[in-house]
Amino acid sequence: MGRDAEVELPDPHDDGLAMPEIGPWGRRKYHFLARYLNIFTTAMKEKWSQLHYIDLFAGAGFARIRDSNDVVYTSPMIAATLQHPFTCLHLCDKNPANCIALKARLDALPCRPRFNLTNADSNEFIGEMLAGVPARGALSVTFADPFGLHLDFNTVREIAKRQSDLIVLMADNMDALRNWATYYQDNPGSSLDRFMGESGWREVLKSTPSARQAEALRKRYIEKLKTLGYSEFDTEGFRNSRGADIYSLVFASRNRLGLKFWREARKVDEQGQRGLPFTN
Repeated sequence: MGRDAEVELPDPHDDGLAMPEIGPWGRRKYHFLARYLNIFTTAMKEKWSQLHYIDLFAGAGFARIRDSNDVVYTSPMIAATLQHPFTCLHLCDKNPANCIALKARLDALPCRPRFNLTNADSNEFIGEMLAGVPARGALSVTFADPFGLHLDFNTVREIAKRQSDLIVLMADNMDALRNWATYYQDNPGSSLDRFMGESGWREVLKSTPSARQAEALRKRYIEKLKTLGYSEFDTEGFRNSRGADIYSLVFASRNRLGLKFWREARKVDEQGQRGLPFTN
């Protein structure tokens, strides 16, 4: 059953609980996520008996936009307030204060969702998280939104054992390239090694002009995702207030329909502007 569209949801506000600060470009990220999840759940609710949402770096549910008084819903609250709800939300965050705040905010919703929330490192807890997601008969979306290169490829490999689309923040410019000289020396086992799931990125970056290194790294990551059975991909770049590239969202699906949903979500930006239609 769909949620009553007339139910009044609480506006995000300063409720005295933990509230991370994010840059203004975060609005765009959450705008695209909200559009995608809405399209996904609306289209798939009658086709699958269960729809699950997996959030590996869930945060506190609210975030404050830097240098403003604006407070926005972040990923788990977006997933919890869709008109057509997920069967269950599987949420994880390392920060205890974030978990306390997120639980309180989810519990306060007029239509309280079913959720599992754990204070842990998702890379270490992924097996337990996925235990609540059926291996068959369920379709999922996994959102991974770390502040840096904190998502291990081994974690993605475990998620790929489920039927799940992926939306991964790839900190290509704000972490990988900014610190790659350090990561290059940490052989093996650097954050970039764990994120990429291999050490071959070193030769890729050494042989690529600096202006194209971020693109080369994204392509290398997508090639790794292909080894897990993903076949449909898209990327969306984000810039800071000075116009500098900071990170990308990498979308991956095993189904062409998932890519169609994602590109439909990206057609309208956070300011209501429509982009150019996709031709492929």
